Amino acid sequence: MRVAALDLGSNTFLCLIAEVEKNAIKSILSDQVEMVRLGQGLSNSKRFHPDALERADKTLEKFSQTIAEFKPEKILAMATSAARDAENKEDLFALGRKHGIPIEIIPGEREAEITYQGSTSGLEDTQQELMVLDIGGGSTEFIFGRGRTLIRGRSLDIGCVRLTEKFIKAQPTPSEQIKAVETFVENELKKIDEIMPSDFQVKQIVAVAGTPTTLAAAEIGGFVPAKIDGFVFTYEALDAWLNKLAQSSVEDKIKLGIPAGRADVILIGVIILLRTLKKMGQTQLTVSTRGVRYGVALEMARRFIS
Repeated sequence: MRVAALDLGSNTFLCLIAEVEKNAIKSILSDQVEMVRLGQGLSNSKRFHPDALERADKTLEKFSQTIAEFKPEKILAMATSAARDAENKEDLFALGRKHGIPIEIIPGEREAEITYQGSTSGLEDTQQELMVLDIGGGSTEFIFGRGRTLIRGRSLDIGCVRLTEKFIKAQPTPSEQIKAVETFVENELKKIDEIMPSDFQVKQIVAVAGTPTTLAAAEIGGFVPAKIDGFVFTYEALDAWLNKLAQSSVEDKIKLGIPAGRADVILIGVIILLRTLKKMGQTQLTVSTRGVRYGVALEMARRFIS
């Protein structure tokens, strides 16, 4: 069955067109990414900003053209942290109806499950004990599992856009602002102790979404999914990126290979990656190009293939 699976995040919208079977994604026909910044100002106003809705409108129109070209049998968009928080979320639903794209809001606990299923869909089911880390614009998911089997996950409100708006007042960024973010993130990470199984020994951290894939693309000189999927970052390499980004203006970050729609918030993402590695006692992580949209595609396969 051909499906269109959309991930409407707080910073990025993604649209995946794929052929699926009941438990697997067989082939990818199209995979689009657009920077929307849906979560603009949301942490303060609790409402979608008119400019953010305008960008969402234009992006959904673009995605609808792709959907019309590939003619999938089923279409589903899942919205995450920003849509959960917004008092005017009906405005987003209205845009979906306008462009023929059904939208659901993923509860935080379901987001972890869908993210895990998508992120591990390309891995061999070895029963290795994994932690999947998905840094979004509004929240970050921390998910524990064995192989492709999810055990437990939790969504924390420490996304890139949310914390940039809360803490970052200048770019280049003074050390005291960075230390404030690190302290805040470290305190939030204590909450994952409540969900990590007592007998669990993390063998690998798999990092999905924009921060790790963007950094990997900058490292190799371009976004080549086959080279980015499976790319390994050591703690030392990420710490070097932190120092480089802290000393850079937004324009400098763009020159380093960070896309304009992500350059002003990626510093937070790197801090979250580093603090998570330190928290888990790990020295490296593996980058995955898969995530929520892959999980949405598998969700549709389960719903509609008997």
